[in-house]
Amino acid sequence: MPPATALGGPSPPRSAARTLGTAVGSPSAFTFVEVFDTIEAARGPWVEIGKIAPASPYQHFEFARLWLETIGVARRVTPMIVVARDEAGDITALLPLGALSYGLLRFAAFLGGKDANYNMGLFRPGVAWPPKEIKALLATAARLVAPRIDTFLFVNQPQDWQGTPNPMAAVPGQPSPGFAYKSVLPGDFTIWRDAHASKEAQKKLRKKTKRLEAVGLLTHRRAADPGEIESVLAVFHAQKSARMRSLGIANAYEEAEAREFLRGLALSGVAEGAPRLELHALFVADRIVATFGALGAGDRLSGLFLSFDGDPEIARSSPGELIVHAVVRDAIARGFNTFDLGVGEARYKDDACEAKEELFDNAFAITPLGHVAALAFMAKQRAKRRIKRSPRLLSLFVRLEPRVR
Repeated sequence: MPPATALGGPSPPRSAARTLGTAVGSPSAFTFVEVFDTIEAARGPWVEIGKIAPASPYQHFEFARLWLETIGVARRVTPMIVVARDEAGDITALLPLGALSYGLLRFAAFLGGKDANYNMGLFRPGVAWPPKEIKALLATAARLVAPRIDTFLFVNQPQDWQGTPNPMAAVPGQPSPGFAYKSVLPGDFTIWRDAHASKEAQKKLRKKTKRLEAVGLLTHRRAADPGEIESVLAVFHAQKSARMRSLGIANAYEEAEAREFLRGLALSGVAEGAPRLELHALFVADRIVATFGALGAGDRLSGLFLSFDGDPEIARSSPGELIVHAVVRDAIARGFNTFDLGVGEARYKDDACEAKEELFDNAFAITPLGHVAALAFMAKQRAKRRIKRSPRLLSLFVRLEPRVR
């Protein structure tokens, strides 16, 4: 079906066939609203605004497309891509959303689910978005889709992206349960290393490196062709599965659709020499002892996953820590100026990242049922945050949360 459109004036110059929607008045940030219910229909507007809007790699069109075609299908997510335009037909915002049902409740959230560390819209730089206009945009979008949307539930949104404020942060909300972790990269790896590891820690790391080098040549490589990609992914899945089993925790990448999603990301763009998902591997001779997956966007590299060999003789040399250092060294050499390890508490993130990024959640109710759901959702998020601020409760939560999500 064609995208639904709300009209607030004459038809936009770039219009195609559209279904008439509800008038939105004359906000300053937008005049027309389109809602696309297929990812391919939204490709043109998405790629257009993606060239200029500050956003994390989790808002890249290919990330969303591949997620929808794999994990999204398994979770019965319906694309709900909201595009706002001004009177001239220029895109002022794109919200990459998906609609889901939970019993009688129908809600919308950012695409990517737990596979996206950061959630945000794509907003045209220089366009002011007062909170009332963001609410008007969401209310208009909700009226244009069927079945109805009861509420919008948004989590893990950054206050800003690379110094550019996130317009959604001006809307009343609350802190997310967890932090994100990032590091500002200097122009020299030794400066970063000295800032993140004491002399004693560096001495221990050198000993661990020598211990591995006694087994075989220690090298770091980025997978550059389909064969290498398949090999590194196979090792990652084997290492991750073994680690999660040993901890008695559910493996988020165990399902076939999650594996296909990662494979699609890693193969996307490889022919052009720029895979959407970078696969880093740490080798001892021909043996991969650690893997690291990362997504690049502009001058920032975002870590998606990390795994390491559980063999006690290998694990005691901290291959996970070694590969993080290797990835940072490589990122600095390629000109990245920010490195992040996403959301979720872990000691290695504290060691590698000097800054914690506060994230926020908010909810926008449309119907009475949605209002109840929004209140319950925000209360649940507050409770989750309290748990994560308690060392004793957090230890229990880390073990139980993957089983119930």
